[in-house]
Amino acid sequence: MFLADCHTHSVYSFDGRDSPERLAEAAASRGLAALTVTDHCDMSPAGGDPYYLAAENRRQAHFKALAGAAKGLDILYGLELGQPHQNPAEAQGLLNRHDYDFVIGSVHTLSDGRDIYQTDYTDFSVCQNVLELYFTDIQKMLAFGNFDSLGHLDYPLRVMGQIRPDPTLRDYREQIAPILKELVRQGKGLEINAKGCRSWLGRPGPDEWILKLFKDYGGTILTAGSDAHAAQNCGQGLEQALALARAAGFDQIALFRRRKPEFHWI
Repeated sequence: MFLADCHTHSVYSFDGRDSPERLAEAAASRGLAALTVTDHCDMSPAGGDPYYLAAENRRQAHFKALAGAAKGLDILYGLELGQPHQNPAEAQGLLNRHDYDFVIGSVHTLSDGRDIYQTDYTDFSVCQNVLELYFTDIQKMLAFGNFDSLGHLDYPLRVMGQIRPDPTLRDYREQIAPILKELVRQGKGLEINAKGCRSWLGRPGPDEWILKLFKDYGGTILTAGSDAHAAQNCGQGLEQALALARAAGFDQIALFRRRKPEFHWI
């Protein structure tokens, strides 16, 4: 089984806990073939993530040295680009400055300014409102377009457990289907995110029916990642993620290098 963790965070993310070296050590100890570190840079109308931008040149130099010294582990230089559509000029400038191997496109903060994690989910109507706006914002991010794989499509479910006891997006097929079609049209990937294995969701996501629909529309690029923010979680849940991919009818997983997918049998 080809195991590559394509969504991880180091101390170069505002919420990362461990050095890139510690992530690499954990990945190697767990038998991973490849590790892509995709530190956060979230965009807002006011600009880019100040934490990330203050260290971006130091981060790049650090990873070049680490990749050059690594043995037996393919270390790739990635980025999780949050809501780039909120500041497309700043986002494009960042992408122009660095030769990333892989860029995840994600939405963490809604266009009305609400942080999905920090929202007070008092009742089901709040969940509905957040999810509807979330899918609209993903469409806006697709219009920006300069990313490789859509990250954690079911992201808001992580913090809705007390209100939505059933961890599924099946009620949102009408909003999700055009997103999947546009991913396919643009030749982009869809991520299987394994962080749900460590949360109330109890499984990687998104739902199997979403992966099957992506495949039915012609999607071929799946990426997988632990979404680890600490070395102890690096690689966790990847086996379940690949099992989900196989259950949905896929037999390959993608690893990006220089913004191009490389396919590996699972």
